[in-house]
Amino acid sequence: MSTLFSHIIAVQKRTGQRVNGKWTETSTTANITGSVQPVSGKDTQFLPENRRDTGVVKVYSNEPLSVSIEGSNTPGDVVIWAGKKWEVFQELVYANGLINHHKYFAAYIGEAT
Repeated sequence: MSTLFSHIIAVQKRTGQRVNGKWTETSTTANITGSVQPVSGKDTQFLPENRRDTGVVKVYSNEPLSVSIEGSNTPGDVVIWAGKKWEVFQELVYANGLINHHKYFAAYIGEAT
């Protein structure tokens, strides 16, 4: 990504399926280049109400990430940043021809181990 302060970010790519009615998940870890930043007050207008009071960061990258879909079996990728895990739940695509990139919102889901 051609932004200031971009760096390598570890991402867990999650996939899974139901086996005999039980969710079985697998994941692989990959590195992307991007930037992780805290959300601003203005950013909260893009968040669903149930996400506004939880820990949320925004992630900028040229590389696509999987977004969790509430109420479905689609898990979002997990960004590992600052010793914590953040599940990607929303995406905004900026494809204006100048600096194409993705802006993601990710919610805190626990400490990285």
